[in-house]
Amino acid sequence: MILLYDLAISSYGCKTRILLRHKRLEWTSNAPPNGYGSPTYCEIVPSGTIPALVHNELILSESDAIAEYLNEFKPQPAMLPTNIQERATARALSRFHDTSIEPLLRSYFAQVNPTTRNPTFIAKNATLLQRRFNQLEQMVKPSPLLTGESLSLADCGFAPSFAILNLLQSLFAFDFKLPTTLQAYKKALITHPSVHYEYTNYIDVLANWSEDKLANG
Repeated sequence: MILLYDLAISSYGCKTRILLRHKRLEWTSNAPPNGYGSPTYCEIVPSGTIPALVHNELILSESDAIAEYLNEFKPQPAMLPTNIQERATARALSRFHDTSIEPLLRSYFAQVNPTTRNPTFIAKNATLLQRRFNQLEQMVKPSPLLTGESLSLADCGFAPSFAILNLLQSLFAFDFKLPTTLQAYKKALITHPSVHYEYTNYIDVLANWSEDKLANG
């Protein structure tokens, strides 16, 4: 049995659960004991980060490394293209998401509480976020997913990011427009059978989290 240490609010945890679901693997999700980064958790997972996977004697952190491992552990359904150039592109898209898009979205979390909200930060980040998605539109031609008809490792992180983007736009109403080709991609991705449950569940988790932040700070 696979053990996954994660939290419901973790976008990278959601990304990993989508992959596990698509691979039809059985797993158990546990919260890190005493919180991630705690001495107790670091005794299990030295990096102290989430998500982390425990499988047999392997302890593995970092969502990209977990994704690559699971894709090799259970080769079917394959989540990387067979063509070497397309595989490289899929990995590059995954890294672009993880380094240039997800951190921008997550940086808004501190703005949810009205008492710590900074309108200048919100507007400036929205401009950068628009630039990143415009860059993504130039990098890909979804058909309908990033690397073709099949779900790939590159797609999994975008599902929770689209959920976060929905929340942020509803809270802040900042100036942002998802490019047309990426609107079609988003629809194809979030309705994919392996994605839909985790995506809709993550929408609910984010809504509950933001309501608590708005009410209690």
